[in-house]
Amino acid sequence: MKKSIYLLTFLLLVACSSGSDDSETPDPDSIVISGALSGIQSAATVDIGSTTINTSQSGSYSLEVENGAYTVIPSKDGFAFNPVGRTVNVNGSAQNNIDFTGAATQTTTAFSANWDLFNPMAVGISENTDTRLNLTMAQNALWFEGNQGGLAYQNVTGNFTFTATVSVRKTSDANAAVDCNICLGGLMARSADNRSGEDYVHIVSGNTPQGLGYETKNTNNSASPFEPISDGATDHELRICRDGSTFRLYQRAVGANTWNLAATYDRPDLPPTLQVGFNIYTAASGSVADLRVIYENVSLDTFSGSTGCQ
Repeated sequence: MKKSIYLLTFLLLVACSSGSDDSETPDPDSIVISGALSGIQSAATVDIGSTTINTSQSGSYSLEVENGAYTVIPSKDGFAFNPVGRTVNVNGSAQNNIDFTGAATQTTTAFSANWDLFNPMAVGISENTDTRLNLTMAQNALWFEGNQGGLAYQNVTGNFTFTATVSVRKTSDANAAVDCNICLGGLMARSADNRSGEDYVHIVSGNTPQGLGYETKNTNNSASPFEPISDGATDHELRICRDGSTFRLYQRAVGANTWNLAATYDRPDLPPTLQVGFNIYTAASGSVADLRVIYENVSLDTFSGSTGCQ
């Protein structure tokens, strides 16, 4: 009788062990969005809705999701993707082969880091060191509504604080304040996915529509409300802080101790990963604008929690 009890106990243990192995098997009915990024040499990141994941070294990715509509946007420093993003509707079945093709972009090295150039035909680089970046206009270009100016950027995921001293001068005379028509440069945070229009926030310094000073702009689907402030200066310390969907833009005089809040924007539409960097643009027509923007004292810090802006 005891042998029978021992045998029954053994069989129960084996059955429990087998059940444990089965629980680790992926649910065959799970719903995923999956695909691959080609043309890249190592892992990249993919934003799927509000979630950011890493691809494999070969570029493949997969994420279990619930029913709904998702925007899928790949990103990798030094690469641009075609298409820039895709909208995926999930309704009870997996969505596979959501693929993208990557291509290396032009880059510049400044402040001991690599920065990709967006719209490189518009941007000239006249000085580039570990402590100073000097951008000029190679051709006139404008950040307004659906128009695109120049941008040197890095892909930044999550919360961040981005700060720089920005001096806006003439290309012909680095000691003279700029005076061309709407000639500006500063800091920008932009979505790479512009299928529905341009989406970004920025704070810039230079010659605004109201004269010398600084300006904030909040572009949503290529609608660009902006606020120019005339203070008679073209040199400012500028800052952008992201805290979730909230963006706070600050400015202060060079060397001042206290930051002044210039604008607060709520942008839940912007994806987790943004192009964050230095922009330059002009509304001038005809000859190339006599514009240079000098960036110094740069810091870019990311945070897993709240930035506690300022």
